[in-house]
Amino acid sequence: MKEFLSTYWAYIKTFFKARAEYRTSFFLGMLANFYCYFITYVSYWVLTNGAGTIAGWDFSDLSILYGLSLLTYSISGTLIWYTAYHLEDLIISGQLDIMLIRPQGLIRQMIFQRFGDTFLGQIAVTVIFLCGAFVLRTDGLSWCMVLYLILAVIGGIFLQIGSMILFGAFSFWTMKTGELINVVFYGLRDMTKYPLLIYPRAVRMILTFVLPWSFINYYPAVLITGKSTSAAELILGIAAPFVGVVWFLFAIWIFRLGIRRYTGAGS
Repeated sequence: MKEFLSTYWAYIKTFFKARAEYRTSFFLGMLANFYCYFITYVSYWVLTNGAGTIAGWDFSDLSILYGLSLLTYSISGTLIWYTAYHLEDLIISGQLDIMLIRPQGLIRQMIFQRFGDTFLGQIAVTVIFLCGAFVLRTDGLSWCMVLYLILAVIGGIFLQIGSMILFGAFSFWTMKTGELINVVFYGLRDMTKYPLLIYPRAVRMILTFVLPWSFINYYPAVLITGKSTSAAELILGIAAPFVGVVWFLFAIWIFRLGIRRYTGAGS
Protein backbone atom coordinates (compact mmCIF):
# COMPACT_ATOMS: atom_id res chain seq x y z
CA MET A 1 0.00 0.00 0.00
CA LYS A 2 2.82 2.42 0.86
CA GLU A 3 4.45 1.76 -2.51
CA PHE A 4 1.13 2.27 -4.28
CA LEU A 5 0.47 5.59 -2.54
CA SER A 6 3.96 6.91 -3.27
CA THR A 7 3.63 5.88 -6.91
CA TYR A 8 0.18 7.44 -7.13
CA TRP A 9 1.48 10.70 -5.68
CA ALA A 10 4.25 10.73 -8.28
CA TYR A 11 1.63 10.10 -10.96
CA ILE A 12 -0.54 13.02 -9.76
CA LYS A 13 2.44 15.40 -9.84
CA THR A 14 3.30 14.27 -13.36
CA PHE A 15 -0.34 14.59 -14.41
CA PHE A 16 -0.58 18.19 -13.24
CA LYS A 17 2.69 19.06 -14.94
CA ALA A 18 1.14 17.83 -18.17
CA ARG A 19 -2.11 19.70 -17.51
CA ALA A 20 -0.12 22.87 -16.85
CA GLU A 21 0.64 22.94 -20.56
CA TYR A 22 -3.07 23.66 -21.14
CA ARG A 23 -3.86 25.86 -18.17
CA THR A 24 -6.82 27.62 -19.73
CA SER A 25 -8.56 24.32 -20.49
CA PHE A 26 -7.79 23.02 -16.99
CA PHE A 27 -9.22 26.03 -15.17
CA LEU A 28 -12.24 26.32 -17.47
CA GLY A 29 -13.08 22.68 -16.77
CA MET A 30 -12.88 23.25 -13.03
CA LEU A 31 -14.89 26.47 -13.30
CA ALA A 32 -17.61 24.77 -15.32
CA ASN A 33 -18.00 22.05 -12.67
CA PHE A 34 -17.89 24.61 -9.86
CA TYR A 35 -20.59 26.73 -11.53
CA CYS A 36 -22.85 23.76 -12.33
CA TYR A 37 -23.01 22.55 -8.74
CA PHE A 38 -23.01 26.05 -7.30
CA ILE A 39 -26.31 26.57 -9.13
CA THR A 40 -27.70 23.45 -7.45
CA TYR A 41 -26.96 24.92 -4.02
CA VAL A 42 -28.54 28.20 -5.11
CA SER A 43 -31.69 26.29 -6.10
CA TYR A 44 -31.86 24.90 -2.55
CA TRP A 45 -31.61 28.43 -1.19
CA VAL A 46 -34.38 29.64 -3.51
CA LEU A 47 -36.66 26.74 -2.55
CA THR A 48 -36.15 27.12 1.19
CA ASN A 49 -36.27 30.91 1.01
CA GLY A 50 -39.74 30.68 -0.50
CA ALA A 51 -41.15 27.58 1.15
CA GLY A 52 -39.26 27.77 4.45
CA THR A 53 -38.32 24.08 4.64
CA ILE A 54 -38.66 20.89 2.63
CA ALA A 55 -40.14 18.20 4.88
CA GLY A 56 -38.61 20.05 7.83
CA TRP A 57 -35.15 20.43 6.25
CA ASP A 58 -33.88 24.01 5.93
CA PHE A 59 -31.08 25.31 3.68
CA SER A 60 -28.23 24.28 5.99
CA ASP A 61 -29.74 20.81 6.41
CA LEU A 62 -30.10 20.36 2.65
CA SER A 63 -26.55 21.62 2.13
CA ILE A 64 -25.30 18.90 4.45
CA LEU A 65 -27.52 16.30 2.77
CA TYR A 66 -26.38 17.17 -0.74
CA GLY A 67 -22.83 17.99 0.35
CA LEU A 68 -22.21 14.50 1.69
CA SER A 69 -23.35 13.00 -1.61
CA LEU A 70 -21.40 15.37 -3.83
CA LEU A 71 -18.21 15.33 -1.74
CA THR A 72 -17.97 11.55 -1.67
CA TYR A 73 -18.86 11.32 -5.37
CA SER A 74 -16.26 13.93 -6.33
CA ILE A 75 -13.46 12.29 -4.37
CA SER A 76 -14.40 8.91 -5.85
CA GLY A 77 -14.55 10.47 -9.30
CA THR A 78 -10.99 11.77 -9.09
CA LEU A 79 -9.85 8.21 -8.49
CA ILE A 80 -11.74 5.92 -10.83
CA TRP A 81 -14.78 7.46 -12.57
CA TYR A 82 -13.23 7.99 -16.00
CA THR A 83 -11.99 4.42 -16.31
CA ALA A 84 -14.97 2.68 -14.70
CA TYR A 85 -17.50 4.63 -16.78
CA HIS A 86 -15.61 3.86 -19.99
CA LEU A 87 -14.60 0.28 -19.18
CA GLU A 88 -16.70 -0.90 -22.11
CA ASP A 89 -14.44 1.10 -24.44
CA LEU A 90 -11.35 -0.58 -22.99
CA ILE A 91 -12.94 -3.98 -23.61
CA ILE A 92 -14.06 -3.23 -27.16
CA SER A 93 -10.75 -1.63 -28.17
CA GLY A 94 -8.68 -4.45 -26.68
CA GLN A 95 -6.80 -2.15 -24.30
CA LEU A 96 -8.04 -4.21 -21.37
CA ASP A 97 -6.08 -7.20 -22.70
CA ILE A 98 -2.88 -5.17 -22.38
CA MET A 99 -3.76 -4.14 -18.83
CA LEU A 100 -4.42 -7.76 -17.82
CA ILE A 101 -0.92 -8.96 -18.71
CA ARG A 102 0.75 -6.31 -16.57
CA PRO A 103 1.97 -7.30 -13.09
CA GLN A 104 -0.06 -4.56 -11.36
CA GLY A 105 -3.66 -5.31 -10.31
CA LEU A 106 -6.41 -4.17 -12.68
CA ILE A 107 -8.20 -1.91 -10.15
CA ARG A 108 -4.94 -0.11 -9.40
CA GLN A 109 -4.29 0.32 -13.11
CA MET A 110 -7.77 1.78 -13.51
CA ILE A 111 -6.94 4.36 -10.85
CA PHE A 112 -3.75 5.28 -12.69
CA GLN A 113 -5.51 5.42 -16.07
CA ARG A 114 -6.92 8.93 -15.62
CA PHE A 115 -6.95 11.38 -12.71
CA GLY A 116 -10.33 13.12 -12.53
CA ASP A 117 -9.10 16.70 -12.26
CA THR A 118 -12.45 18.16 -13.35
CA PHE A 119 -13.98 16.87 -10.10
CA LEU A 120 -11.82 19.30 -8.14
CA GLY A 121 -14.31 22.09 -8.88
CA GLN A 122 -17.08 19.99 -7.32
CA ILE A 123 -14.96 19.34 -4.23
CA ALA A 124 -14.28 23.07 -3.86
CA VAL A 125 -17.93 24.16 -4.05
CA THR A 126 -19.01 21.34 -1.71
CA VAL A 127 -16.44 22.22 0.95
CA ILE A 128 -17.57 25.86 0.83
CA PHE A 129 -21.25 25.06 1.36
CA LEU A 130 -20.62 22.29 3.88
CA CYS A 131 -18.49 24.61 6.01
CA GLY A 132 -21.14 27.30 5.65
CA ALA A 133 -23.87 24.87 6.72
CA PHE A 134 -21.99 23.84 9.86
CA VAL A 135 -21.33 27.50 10.70
CA LEU A 136 -25.06 28.27 10.37
CA ARG A 137 -25.94 25.51 12.80
CA THR A 138 -25.98 27.04 16.26
CA ASP A 139 -25.64 23.72 18.08
CA GLY A 140 -22.36 22.85 16.36
CA LEU A 141 -20.90 19.34 16.31
CA SER A 142 -19.58 17.33 19.23
CA TRP A 143 -16.26 15.52 18.92
CA CYS A 144 -18.19 12.27 18.69
CA MET A 145 -20.23 13.63 15.78
CA VAL A 146 -17.10 14.96 14.05
CA LEU A 147 -15.64 11.45 14.21
CA TYR A 148 -18.88 10.05 12.84
CA LEU A 149 -18.84 12.61 10.01
CA ILE A 150 -15.34 11.49 9.01
CA LEU A 151 -16.41 7.83 9.06
CA ALA A 152 -19.56 8.65 7.10
CA VAL A 153 -17.53 10.39 4.40
CA ILE A 154 -15.13 7.46 4.20
CA GLY A 155 -18.06 5.03 4.01
CA GLY A 156 -19.69 7.18 1.33
CA ILE A 157 -16.49 7.17 -0.71
CA PHE A 158 -16.34 3.37 -0.52
CA LEU A 159 -19.99 3.15 -1.58
CA GLN A 160 -19.51 5.54 -4.50
CA ILE A 161 -16.32 3.83 -5.71
CA GLY A 162 -17.99 0.45 -5.30
CA SER A 163 -20.93 1.63 -7.40
CA MET A 164 -18.64 2.88 -10.16
CA ILE A 165 -16.75 -0.43 -10.19
CA LEU A 166 -19.97 -2.47 -10.04
CA PHE A 167 -21.67 -0.78 -12.98
CA GLY A 168 -18.43 -0.75 -14.92
CA ALA A 169 -18.14 -4.50 -14.30
CA PHE A 170 -21.47 -5.08 -16.05
CA SER A 171 -19.56 -4.35 -19.26
CA PHE A 172 -18.15 -7.87 -19.03
CA TRP A 173 -21.69 -9.18 -19.60
CA THR A 174 -23.49 -6.49 -21.61
CA MET A 175 -20.63 -4.58 -23.31
CA LYS A 176 -22.69 -1.36 -23.23
CA THR A 177 -23.45 -0.01 -19.76
CA GLY A 178 -23.58 3.77 -20.26
CA GLU A 179 -27.38 4.01 -20.20
CA LEU A 180 -27.62 1.60 -17.28
CA ILE A 181 -25.26 3.77 -15.25
CA ASN A 182 -27.18 6.92 -16.16
CA VAL A 183 -30.54 5.50 -15.12
CA VAL A 184 -29.73 3.30 -12.12
CA PHE A 185 -26.77 5.13 -10.64
CA TYR A 186 -27.23 8.79 -11.52
CA GLY A 187 -31.01 8.84 -11.92
CA LEU A 188 -31.92 7.05 -8.69
CA ARG A 189 -29.01 8.45 -6.68
CA ASP A 190 -30.08 11.99 -7.55
CA MET A 191 -33.32 11.33 -5.68
CA THR A 192 -31.29 11.50 -2.45
CA LYS A 193 -30.71 15.21 -3.07
CA TYR A 194 -33.89 15.64 -1.07
CA PRO A 195 -35.10 14.03 2.18
CA LEU A 196 -36.45 10.52 1.69
CA LEU A 197 -39.55 11.54 3.65
CA ILE A 198 -41.00 13.20 0.54
CA TYR A 199 -41.03 9.90 -1.40
CA PRO A 200 -43.46 6.96 -1.18
CA ARG A 201 -42.48 4.08 1.09
CA ALA A 202 -41.63 1.83 -1.88
CA VAL A 203 -39.04 4.33 -3.13
CA ARG A 204 -37.54 4.66 0.34
CA MET A 205 -37.21 0.88 0.57
CA ILE A 206 -35.49 0.66 -2.83
CA LEU A 207 -33.01 3.41 -1.97
CA THR A 208 -32.23 1.69 1.32
CA PHE A 209 -32.32 -2.07 0.80
CA VAL A 210 -31.97 -2.60 -2.97
CA LEU A 211 -29.72 0.21 -4.19
CA PRO A 212 -28.34 1.68 -0.94
CA TRP A 213 -27.78 5.23 -2.20
CA SER A 214 -29.45 6.69 0.90
CA PHE A 215 -26.53 5.43 3.02
CA ILE A 216 -24.27 7.86 1.16
CA ASN A 217 -25.91 10.95 2.55
CA TYR A 218 -29.46 10.65 3.92
CA TYR A 219 -28.96 8.43 6.96
CA PRO A 220 -25.66 10.12 7.94
CA ALA A 221 -27.32 13.53 7.53
CA VAL A 222 -30.22 12.40 9.72
CA LEU A 223 -27.79 11.69 12.54
CA ILE A 224 -25.68 14.81 12.01
CA THR A 225 -28.68 17.14 11.92
CA GLY A 226 -30.52 15.33 14.72
CA LYS A 227 -33.54 14.57 12.54
CA SER A 228 -33.89 10.86 13.22
CA THR A 229 -37.56 10.14 13.82
CA SER A 230 -37.32 6.45 14.68
CA ALA A 231 -34.99 3.83 16.11
CA ALA A 232 -34.69 2.36 12.59
CA GLU A 233 -33.26 5.62 11.17
CA LEU A 234 -30.84 5.83 14.09
CA ILE A 235 -29.61 2.27 13.51
CA LEU A 236 -29.34 2.78 9.74
CA GLY A 237 -27.42 6.00 10.31
CA ILE A 238 -24.92 4.27 12.59
CA ALA A 239 -24.57 1.44 10.06
CA ALA A 240 -23.99 3.77 7.08
CA PRO A 241 -20.14 3.74 7.12
CA PHE A 242 -20.10 -0.07 7.34
CA VAL A 243 -22.65 -0.42 4.53
CA GLY A 244 -20.28 1.51 2.27
CA VAL A 245 -17.42 -0.92 2.96
CA VAL A 246 -19.66 -3.97 2.45
CA TRP A 247 -20.97 -2.57 -0.84
CA PHE A 248 -17.41 -1.92 -2.01
CA LEU A 249 -16.38 -5.52 -1.23
CA PHE A 250 -19.50 -6.77 -3.04
CA ALA A 251 -18.57 -4.68 -6.09
CA ILE A 252 -15.02 -6.06 -6.09
CA TRP A 253 -16.43 -9.59 -5.95
CA ILE A 254 -18.70 -8.94 -8.96
CA PHE A 255 -15.81 -7.30 -10.80
CA ARG A 256 -13.62 -10.36 -10.26
CA LEU A 257 -16.43 -12.62 -11.51
CA GLY A 258 -16.50 -10.49 -14.66
CA ILE A 259 -12.74 -10.76 -15.08
CA ARG A 260 -12.92 -14.56 -14.83
CA ARG A 261 -15.67 -14.54 -17.44
CA TYR A 262 -13.73 -12.25 -19.80
CA THR A 263 -12.10 -14.12 -22.70
CA GLY A 264 -10.43 -11.25 -24.59
CA ALA A 265 -11.39 -8.77 -27.27
CA GLY A 266 -10.51 -11.09 -30.15
CA SER A 267 -9.05 -9.87 -33.40
